[in-house]
Amino acid sequence: MSRLFNRLSARGRQEQGFTMVEMMVVLIIIAVLIAAGVWFYVRYIDRAKVTEAVGQINSMAAGLDSYYAQFGKYPADEKEAIAKAGLPEDPQAAGQLPKDPWGVKYEYSYKSDASTYTLTAKDDKGNDRVVATGTKGVSTVEVK
Repeated sequence: MSRLFNRLSARGRQEQGFTMVEMMVVLIIIAVLIAAGVWFYVRYIDRAKVTEAVGQINSMAAGLDSYYAQFGKYPADEKEAIAKAGLPEDPQAAGQLPKDPWGVKYEYSYKSDASTYTLTAKDDKGNDRVVATGTKGVSTVEVK
């Protein structure tokens, strides 16, 4: 029995464990995998926000085109667009359009002849992300 114990304890003394270089390589690999995962997650969230904004703007553009078909012009301002064209209203700010997926208010503008409008969703940095443009009852939506 003591011979077995001596052999096992001698074997234990020969094993060294991991070196610092091996540990650093493992940590670097883990860090790269985490960074890649975070990058993919952020891109996924951004694509989801763009998809949501496109859906909301398409819905609002349909309401504006319907308004144009009925009255021969686009609404003069946000309040008229909300009241008569059926655009959604921000529950926290009466008479204003809701916020887009980035938390910025949708922007509605029209030309003075009321035959063209622009509806824009901006990201949190102020860049245009989704823009709907309507001319004489026909709308197009562009993702930037």
